[in-house]
Amino acid sequence: MNAIFSAQRSMVPIDSCIVGSQHSAFLQQASHITGGIYLKPQQPEGLFQFLAMVFATDLHTRRFLQLPRPTGVDFRASCFCHKKTIDMGYVCSVCLSIFCEHSKKCSTCESTFNQKPPSGQKRKD
Repeated sequence: MNAIFSAQRSMVPIDSCIVGSQHSAFLQQASHITGGIYLKPQQPEGLFQFLAMVFATDLHTRRFLQLPRPTGVDFRASCFCHKKTIDMGYVCSVCLSIFCEHSKKCSTCESTFNQKPPSGQKRKD
């Protein structure tokens, strides 16, 4: 995410062309935040045309083209432990990693947490 925010601040768009079967929430967010294009072509036969006409154009030329509009961006976060999209989670205050379960230690930066989880939540040791 730090690279995405740096690209946004530098006014560098991040374009995403998804060839796989599933959408990528992370790349949707990256393209949306930076003003880039997120595209998942329906037919792989036209892939070269999409790449040449949509992604190879400069920023000045893009203003004159009818580019694909985003249908919707999934702003939910993905946990770092299971890579699943979550609605609510725990955030490391040091590295901003997101987790679906509370733990005593951040698995990304190894920071230790000495605060108890909210009542009703299980603690993962």
